[in-house]
Amino acid sequence: MIKLVLSDMDNTLIPYGAHHVTARTIEAVHAVLDAGVPFGPATGREPIELRRFFQGDEDCFLTGIFSNGKRVRANGTYVRTVLFDHDVLVRIDEALRGEKGMFLVCYPNKTNESNPAYGVHTTARELAVFEARTHFTGTMVDEVPNEEFIAATIACPGAPERMDRCRQIIAEAVPEVRIVSPISEWFDVLPQGVSKASGLDDLLGALGISPEEVVFFGDAENDLDIMRKVPHATAVANATEEVKRLARHHVGPVGEDGVAEALFEIARATRSGEEPAFLRDES
Repeated sequence: MIKLVLSDMDNTLIPYGAHHVTARTIEAVHAVLDAGVPFGPATGREPIELRRFFQGDEDCFLTGIFSNGKRVRANGTYVRTVLFDHDVLVRIDEALRGEKGMFLVCYPNKTNESNPAYGVHTTARELAVFEARTHFTGTMVDEVPNEEFIAATIACPGAPERMDRCRQIIAEAVPEVRIVSPISEWFDVLPQGVSKASGLDDLLGALGISPEEVVFFGDAENDLDIMRKVPHATAVANATEEVKRLARHHVGPVGEDGVAEALFEIARATRSGEEPAFLRDES
C-alpha cells in the first residue's frame, strides 16, 4: 500500500518556467490527501517558493523534502535543516573566478516571497539571465556575505563541455561539496552526504514508513539518488534518458499533467484497496 507520494517540481510537476502548477494538479494533490496519503514536493526549491507554485495552498507542501534535502518537513513540522559552511562558499567563489561567465549564487536562510539571492562576482547582465530563468531576486556582491545560507547554485552558461569543466573545478577545489544539474547551464550545490535521498531518510523516520511504501516522480540528475532508494521510482515522459533508464515506472509528460493523472489513480486505488495501475506496468 502506498503511504507517501513525493514529486520533483520543475519539469516533473510543473513545466520549467511556469509560474504555478495547473488547477488539475492541485485538485489531484488534494485527491491524494483526501484519500489519506501524504503528498509532498522533493525539490531543490525552498518552501517560500512553493507558495507561488501552489498559489498559496500550503496543504500541498506541509510535508516534503526541500532545497535538495537540506530542509525536510513532516506534517508541518521541520525535522531537518542543514546550512552551508561559509568558508565552503567562499572557496567555491574563488575557484570559479578564473572561468568566464561562471558564478556562484547564494540563498539566505532568512528569506521572503521575493526569493532573494546574491550573485557573487558577476555582472548585472549575467545575473539577469538566470534571475529570469529560475525566479529569484538577485543582488550583485563582490564576496560571499557573512550570513547563513540554506542553498547555493552555480551558473555555467555555454556548451555542455563547460558543464564538465565546472564539475572538474569544484571536485578538485572544494571536495566537501558535489554539484548536480537540474537544468542546463545550472548546478545545485550540495554538501557531501546531503541529497534528496538523505532527506528521505529523515522524512521516513518522522512518518514511520518504509521506502517500499513511497512513490517518487522525477525527471533529472538531482532525482537520481532518491530514485535509487525508492522501489516505486517513476519517470515522467520528458525525463532525461538516465532517469528513464533508472525508473521502474513511467507516466505522461509534465506538459500533459502526467503526474496529476497518476495522483488521481493513486487516490482511486487507495480508496479501493488496490495497487495503482501505473505501478503494475514495470520497465
